[in-house]
Amino acid sequence: MVGIYFLIFIFPLIAFPAEYIIGKYRLKLSGIFSSIMILLSLILVIDAYLYLLNHNAIYVHYQWFYNIDFGIYIDHLTVLMAMMVSFVSLMINLFAIFYMREDPRKNIYFSETSLFVTAMLGLVISSNLVLLFLFWEIVGLCSYLLIGFWFFKPNAASAAKKAFLVTRVGDLLFIIGMAVLYTSLVKISPVSPLSIPYLITNAHKISILIGKNTLALATLLILAGAIAKSAQFPLHVWIPDAMEGPTTVSALIHAATMVTAGVYLVARVFPLFEYSAAYSLYTVTAIGAFTAFFAGILGIVMNDIKRVLAYSTISQLGYMLASIGLGGIIGYSGVTFGMYHLVVHAIFKALLFMSAAVILIALLELRDIKQMGGLFRRMPVTAILMLIGAITLAAIPPTAGYFSKGQIISASYEYYLNGGSIIPWLLLLFSEILTAVYTFRMYFLVFLGKPRSYLAEHARDPKLVYLTPLMVLAFLSLTLGIIQKPFYKFLYSGVNIYTPPLYIAVIPVIFSFIGIGIAYMIYYYTVNKKIDISRNPLYRIIKNKFYLDIIYTDYVAERIILPLSFYIGHGDRTYDNSIDKMGSDLADAGTGLRKIQTGSAGYYVVFLLIGLSILFIIIELLGMIK
Repeated sequence: MVGIYFLIFIFPLIAFPAEYIIGKYRLKLSGIFSSIMILLSLILVIDAYLYLLNHNAIYVHYQWFYNIDFGIYIDHLTVLMAMMVSFVSLMINLFAIFYMREDPRKNIYFSETSLFVTAMLGLVISSNLVLLFLFWEIVGLCSYLLIGFWFFKPNAASAAKKAFLVTRVGDLLFIIGMAVLYTSLVKISPVSPLSIPYLITNAHKISILIGKNTLALATLLILAGAIAKSAQFPLHVWIPDAMEGPTTVSALIHAATMVTAGVYLVARVFPLFEYSAAYSLYTVTAIGAFTAFFAGILGIVMNDIKRVLAYSTISQLGYMLASIGLGGIIGYSGVTFGMYHLVVHAIFKALLFMSAAVILIALLELRDIKQMGGLFRRMPVTAILMLIGAITLAAIPPTAGYFSKGQIISASYEYYLNGGSIIPWLLLLFSEILTAVYTFRMYFLVFLGKPRSYLAEHARDPKLVYLTPLMVLAFLSLTLGIIQKPFYKFLYSGVNIYTPPLYIAVIPVIFSFIGIGIAYMIYYYTVNKKIDISRNPLYRIIKNKFYLDIIYTDYVAERIILPLSFYIGHGDRTYDNSIDKMGSDLADAGTGLRKIQTGSAGYYVVFLLIGLSILFIIIELLGMIK
């Protein structure tokens, strides 16, 4: 009976070819069938959730090859993640029917997004790391196809290649991490050594058998894969360029699929991190907290509305990763807090990106927020919806973002009180100011004041029916805080919800309002041209993203990887050619020897006598030497 849950990822897989075929004959119907299939997946996930209320985890698996199995594993973590993926993907897919309505290739778009959702759901419910990695790679392929969907635009084609190449770095390290685990466990594991249920239930035993440092090596390599996928420092550089695809693709990547996969992976194998050497989880915390702060700085200077949201995603993913890392001291509660923020973030980030999509439709894809302005009067419904997303992102009470992000900041303070470093708390706290600044700088420049372009002057809201998915997400952004404690208890019954002193608890809220105030000042001085910071050296460093793209392209790629690949390629070709030459030389020798095989007995007697004579001479010479 539980085998029916394979359909969770099979339903959208059916839509993959079906959408293409339907669109070939009835283009106007594109998107409807895939929405139905994703809805069916969501219904199955909800059914699995209800099943888990009274039963243990669902584990269905079959022998695949050697000692690797093929199957699904659905526990409390899995079902919550799958519910988020299917629900948010459904909302985005429904909105995309409106957003892509004029695109002549929209059937291909919905076909590719169906495969994208298939891969993400398959990744989430996979029963072992090998199968998870296969879906992981399909997610990467789909992101490449969708980021470059408008491939006729040079920037889109370039962005797709960049995303594909950067994430391949992490994928290579991920597969090496799996290899370390496999080779260490293959002789001692009674079952499939990369089975997720085996790894998470026997993590302590594994750490004893293979050693904490070996386990730490494996987990850090797996973490590298997550860092690339979830756009964490220093492999975050692909995600701002990924904004060249359709805005609904940006929503899908940032909210429901690709970037959340990395965080989910670390949460999924958290017991391995927990029982490895302590520096493993310290690294997770450090990278997450630093990325949250670093991306916040970059978001402040962006003028492209989609890039502002892109850096906000990087920053919020940093919060999630840092929260999981806090588990080194506060235990699985850190994972619980991080996953709650992941779900909340998916809701409000999808809302923000789809609100941006509505604006871009009205402004004919104009993305520069400095050329907008005055849209509150012209697009009031969109303005209110985006305001809800903005206050949720900035963690203003009583939005869901206030509960999810506030709990992570409180947990980082608890982490400090229990012997951890105070730096994660400080970085996450000051990231809160930065979040409010870049969010409301964007909002004020887009919606307040007078229109600063002809397109902004004539912008209008679309029909309300097209905004229905956004309204659903806005409602959840405001109300999802009420399920905070039930969410925690469902995911981890032993969760410890730390309540800091009041003066500590209110600091993030105060910082958020300070950030909004700073954002208004920036807006006022920008609109009234009171100050020009474009020549400021610090501004130029931040505007150029700390020159990381230049470092990676001009130094790492061109001066290290390119020459290295040349020498490796040259050595590879030389070796191949030597092997080929050896074969051809042997063939030539065989051809020469074949000439003496005449079939004549007289020839054979002559050669025999010559051979014996040579042998006799050699023997005589050896005798003379002695």
